[in-house]
Amino acid sequence: MNTRLRQIIELKTGGNQAEFAALMGWKPQYLFRMLKGESGIGIRPVVALLEKFPELNARWLLLGEGVMVSSGVDEAKTHLLRLLALEKYMPVMSVQQLHQLTEEGYTNFDDATIAHWEELLRRRDELVSNAIKRSAICNHPTVK
Repeated sequence: MNTRLRQIIELKTGGNQAEFAALMGWKPQYLFRMLKGESGIGIRPVVALLEKFPELNARWLLLGEGVMVSSGVDEAKTHLLRLLALEKYMPVMSVQQLHQLTEEGYTNFDDATIAHWEELLRRRDELVSNAIKRSAICNHPTVK
């Protein structure tokens, strides 16, 4: 893990250990001992790193798997695509569901809820289509 800690220091301070220790609120000697492997990197420094740098991939830090920095752009893109997919259901959502979506940013509605919205949209489209047909019949001039 000390190798990964070195990579974080390189990323955040260009390799300047004293600057990184100050950034973390650690004594330089504490950081030095962790880097040397003299004192293991316990849970507290790991939590401090993840709190200070939320973009760090915890799996990478702990296990060396994946990429060092998780892309917030990917997460934002996924959230935006989900919002766009849910937008079409807004006319048939309840007030509470609309609040969850628009105010809380909640997008993890279950399949049953989405199926219900699909059915409501289908019914609404059917009503509109029938109303248009009736309107066209009523407004059609009669031939004499």
